[in-house]
Amino acid sequence: MKFRIIWIDDSERWVNSVSDDLEEAFANFNFTPIIEKFGSVNEQARASIYNNYLDLLIIDCNLPGINGNEFIQELRGNRCLSHVVFYSQESKNLNLVHGDNHFSHVTPRDEFSTIIEQVADQAYRKYNHPAFMRGLLLSEFIDLESLLDDLVSSCFKGESSYFKESIINKGGESFSLGTKQSFTCRLIKDASAKFIKDALTKDEELIAKNNKIIAKLAEINFTSSSFSTKIIRRRNILAHAHPTYDNETGKITLISAFPDVDFTGDWLFETRNFIHDYKNKIKNLMSLNLIEVVNP
Repeated sequence: MKFRIIWIDDSERWVNSVSDDLEEAFANFNFTPIIEKFGSVNEQARASIYNNYLDLLIIDCNLPGINGNEFIQELRGNRCLSHVVFYSQESKNLNLVHGDNHFSHVTPRDEFSTIIEQVADQAYRKYNHPAFMRGLLLSEFIDLESLLDDLVSSCFKGESSYFKESIINKGGESFSLGTKQSFTCRLIKDASAKFIKDALTKDEELIAKNNKIIAKLAEINFTSSSFSTKIIRRRNILAHAHPTYDNETGKITLISAFPDVDFTGDWLFETRNFIHDYKNKIKNLMSLNLIEVVNP
């Protein structure tokens, strides 16, 4: 199963010296580590962390301009609940970073390989436990729906907080995930229609501006059919799944009420990718402020 790792350290030489140990530790548990390496906590590193799911973040405590505790808070505030391994050659740096309840480790460099073996073992036990797999993905789906809530409620301008608290959060099935999807698709459709109408004018500046947004909408490609297949159907599959115990083998597996569903590691990896792809789509839609177009 694929295991996504981001490694941040400005000492490329040291990272290369222990990379084989890390890859071997995860390979021993049948993981295929996918590793991205950065020399600092820059915009590119943050984008890679927050725009996809992340299994493990490895980071040097001694990077300039980074406070370990503040960075953990930033990670958790952005719903990044991956394992985090902080390490340092200087023991005094380790005293400045405290572990939290989300699998955070603080270790000297000379114990790095031992900690990584422990993390690989923990990851193996988690991803082979059906209740964890189901809970993790359902949490990811909740995060996705929360972003949709933000998008939908923002369309009510000054009443957005009231709308979210009184309509969305108390709407139950009357304002389901499918309804929010339909609302979003209608918003995109109405905005696109407005752009086409504006194209009939002779305002070249307005036309150029609208053409840029139309191109971005095409790139985002938020479609009802794809959302239904990749998000709503998979969420329903998990919502109607339950663990079962085999008395002969002692193995616990996850069984869905839907036929022909095999909850393999690849299914988990693919589903998490779908979720984070749509998270990014929704974030990009929010950045376009389409409500300013359809309801200026």
